[in-house]
Amino acid sequence: MILLIDSYDSFSNNLAQLIVDTTGKKVVTIHNDTFSEGEYENFFESYLPLFDYIVIGPGPGHPSNPKDIGIVGWLLQKYRSQESDLDSATVAKTVVPILGICLGLQSLCFEFGNEVRRLECVKHGQVYDVVPVKDSNCGSLPLFKDDCPAFPSVRYHSLYVDIDTLTENMVPLAFCEERENGTRVLMAARHVSFPFYGVQYHPESICSQGGDELVASFDAIAAAYNEKNGRKQQSDSSADLTASGKGLLTNLFDKYAVREHGLMPSGKLIATKRSSTNIYIEKLKLSSSSPIGVCDYFYNESKNGFILLNSASVPGEWSIIGLPTSGKSEVITHSVDEPQTVHISKYGTSSESTQLTLDNSIWSFVGQKFEDAYIPRKDFSLSQHHIRDLPFLGGYLGIISYEEGQHVVFDKLDSLCHSATPDLKLVYIERFIILDHVTNDWFIVSINQDETDQQWCSDLSAELIQADNVGKLVVDKSTVACSVKDLSSESITFELPSKETYTSQFNLCQEYLHSGDSYELCLTTQSKISLPTNIQPWDIYKVLTIQKNPSPFSCFMEFDDMILISSSPERFLSWKDQEDKKMVELRPIKGTVKKSPEMTYEAATKILKTPKEMGENLMIVDLIRHDLHQFISKVTVDQLMAVEEYETVYQLVSVIRGELVKDDIERPFNGLDILHDSLPPGSMTGAPKKRSVQLLQDIEAMQKDSGNAGGRRGIYSGVVGYWSVTDDSDWSVIIRSTYHYRDDKENDEKRNLWRIGAGGAITVLSDLEGEWEEMHVKLTSALQAFK
Repeated sequence: MILLIDSYDSFSNNLAQLIVDTTGKKVVTIHNDTFSEGEYENFFESYLPLFDYIVIGPGPGHPSNPKDIGIVGWLLQKYRSQESDLDSATVAKTVVPILGICLGLQSLCFEFGNEVRRLECVKHGQVYDVVPVKDSNCGSLPLFKDDCPAFPSVRYHSLYVDIDTLTENMVPLAFCEERENGTRVLMAARHVSFPFYGVQYHPESICSQGGDELVASFDAIAAAYNEKNGRKQQSDSSADLTASGKGLLTNLFDKYAVREHGLMPSGKLIATKRSSTNIYIEKLKLSSSSPIGVCDYFYNESKNGFILLNSASVPGEWSIIGLPTSGKSEVITHSVDEPQTVHISKYGTSSESTQLTLDNSIWSFVGQKFEDAYIPRKDFSLSQHHIRDLPFLGGYLGIISYEEGQHVVFDKLDSLCHSATPDLKLVYIERFIILDHVTNDWFIVSINQDETDQQWCSDLSAELIQADNVGKLVVDKSTVACSVKDLSSESITFELPSKETYTSQFNLCQEYLHSGDSYELCLTTQSKISLPTNIQPWDIYKVLTIQKNPSPFSCFMEFDDMILISSSPERFLSWKDQEDKKMVELRPIKGTVKKSPEMTYEAATKILKTPKEMGENLMIVDLIRHDLHQFISKVTVDQLMAVEEYETVYQLVSVIRGELVKDDIERPFNGLDILHDSLPPGSMTGAPKKRSVQLLQDIEAMQKDSGNAGGRRGIYSGVVGYWSVTDDSDWSVIIRSTYHYRDDKENDEKRNLWRIGAGGAITVLSDLEGEWEEMHVKLTSALQAFK
């Protein structure tokens, strides 16, 4: 077995998977603070002998800071104190081989007497040729073969160890040349006596080559050392361990709190006993209608409440109109302001909600709800109705805020509302309309158990066909206001980000990027719009999506306590059935250029295919691979940094996919587990995610006027989407959106406050004016509806 010590990096799971794929051995991962200082000696004496070798992973921070490296520094100091006794067979047998990656190499060099400095030209997400150096005194097992040519690999580091001033106990093994000045930067080294090796580059990155060769070489070096010094090669099977060893491993897993079970209480989704005979569906052709037209008809004619997920352009192929039943459809509401409380109400009657105390987390509660609602897709027998599978067959539609994700420091947050700020909002939909944009087929569906719903489907079908025949399902563009300001005679006021504050924030981001605390920080801003109360949310949505900014994943969600109007172009996460697997997909966007008559696709490609933009995208691709590898062994990057064209912008988009195997005993996870552990979206935080989220919370709290209290992002940067009862799901990132809380502290009798977020990734290659301009391009996508 192999021990991986993670320093809260966002690429560590990629490294673990690389080791597993290369060696076939089990990797046990702990954090550098899994053990307290008082437990270090016991860890050294009891746990370390269980492992063939240690991999010290990358991470944020500096090796001189104990908070950044935890047990790593103590362990290396422990070994250094034995340096003069390495010839002793007893000491040699206690030494466990070490491979350090990035911060791991820096820690190794630092603890053996070398200075770790800041790079003059920081490299984050940049591909460089690594040049091996012949290691004449390594014996027959070098880290790099003698004839190994230079190979491209990815660098993520702000700090370095000077290759020309290495202490005598460290041997250089590889370097790269800086493009700016031609100086050499240390890329690999080993201790002259201990079996300790390290590399500065990231072998696990999707754009790195030779990672498997590196791992295989070190695996052989460690095996040779262990055999020579009488260290027993450990089996990956706990059955071969002593009773003491089994107990220690069990304790280690429990202590680290590795989630070995999914959020579904039973570990997997189990078919409900409900009858599939009470599923009703009507297929119809509507000649000139659109989802917006149908919703507009409901809004003006029948007064039905609705929730719209509208795909206005590719890659979206479906639109869903959820039709919650007032006083019946269940609504789940949760706020991080009250973490152990969940409110259950009926749609349209939130004042009559039931308050429940959570036994565990809101995510476990939602997992139970999903399991209770699950119906296998095979029970629907829909092939007679349509040539394509409907993606949604009833289930939950809703919103999950940024703060419902991980790593946010909750005691810094203030509520944006007089009561708790709604952070999770899910409504259970049994009646809905769905449009296949590919075939232009419409479906009215009910999974309600009430047999009268068969008649409901037929009646609604007849009603919509009649309305379509007389043109009532078409929204005449000329009747839609050109701007929200035209919807009222009263003025609209704005509070926009301050460039002075933004400049201070940008400079602080650069300091953290240069100090090694982050590779990328997605700095966001908040704007406030004060609207007269007589302006209706549905009219705002029509202005945004008809007159201004059609998008692949727009939505209109109106609840009793909050409203979201989104024109997001970014899919966050989807999962759907494919034979015995769930296919999981994420589509991160990093890199944006505003469209104009002069800005052609070719011109935009030249701008987006630059080291800065590609570096931003690469970091998020590697981060997403890390998020998926916790649950999925096979992850592929099917599209890497392609330029895609949208209504108002060109953007750099990657596609990452994985296969979630059903009924996997070793990894009993579902899509909900991936959603939970991937939030907040990496494209909205930066990397490493944990450190970046916490840094950004303080940085964004600097926006005193237009910002949200405590650096709270709220709905912005969260996700919106659906979970179907068939366990198919699709979520988009909430960007290019505006949102409103009914109980917002800044509402008054005459005016409602609406909020808009916008931002962009700050890297060491960013410049202030360029980032300020990009933020404004994104802000304009949503703000243009109001001007």
